Amino acid sequence: MTTLFSPAGERSKLSAGIYEQMQRAIVECSLPPGTPLSDSELASQFGVSRTPVRDTLHLLEASGLVERHRSSGWRVTLIRLEDVNELYELRAVLETVGLPKLVDADEATVRGIATMFDGLGPTLALEDAELYLSRDDKFHSAIVAAADNKRLSRAYEVVDRQLARCKRFVSYRDDARRNASLAEHRAVCDAIGNRNANAARDALLAHLSAAQETLTNAVKVSLL
Repeated sequence: MTTLFSPAGERSKLSAGIYEQMQRAIVECSLPPGTPLSDSELASQFGVSRTPVRDTLHLLEASGLVERHRSSGWRVTLIRLEDVNELYELRAVLETVGLPKLVDADEATVRGIATMFDGLGPTLALEDAELYLSRDDKFHSAIVAAADNKRLSRAYEVVDRQLARCKRFVSYRDDARRNASLAEHRAVCDAIGNRNANAARDALLAHLSAAQETLTNAVKVSLL
C-alpha cells in the first residue's frame, strides 16, 4: 500500500487523527474505491498498534466508506449502481426540505447562497474543478442547513461523505458535464435569489437527476 498517512500523534488524539486522515483520503479518492486496506500496514504508517486502526475501520464502515472484504480484510467501499440510486433518492428528499424556509430567510442569507457561484467564470477549466467541488459542497450543505433540522442535518452529513467521493470519482473531467453542472447550480441560485421555492425545487431536482445520470454512467464504465 502506498504511504499516504503521517503518524497520528498523542494518544488522546489517536482515533480522531486516524479517522480524519483516512476519511479525507477516501473522500478525495487518494484511496480509490476498491483499494485493499491492511490494518497492519496502516498501523505501521500511522505509527500505532493495530487496535486504534481497527476501531477507525469500524467507524468508517459505519459511515459507508469502507467494507469488509473476504474473511478478515477491508477495502474502500466500491461505488455500486445501487448506492448511486439510493444516495440520490436521499438527496432529493433531504436537500429540498429547507427551500421554503430559505427563500423566506433574511436578505443576507438569501444573497449569500444565491451568489455562491458568482466568482466563477462562464465556463470552468479542469484546474478549477477542485475549487468548484468545494463550492458545490458548501452550496448543498447550506441548502440543507436552511431547514433548521438537526436530525436532518446529521443524516445529510453521512450521505454527504459518500457523495463527496462520488463527485471526485467522476471528478468532472468531462468539460461539457462540468460546465452543465455549473449552469444547473446557477439556475438554482437564480430561483433562490428570486425567492421562488417551487422554481428552486424544480431546478435542484433537475440538477440532481443530471448528476445521478453522470455518476451512473461512470460506474457502468468502471464495471466493464
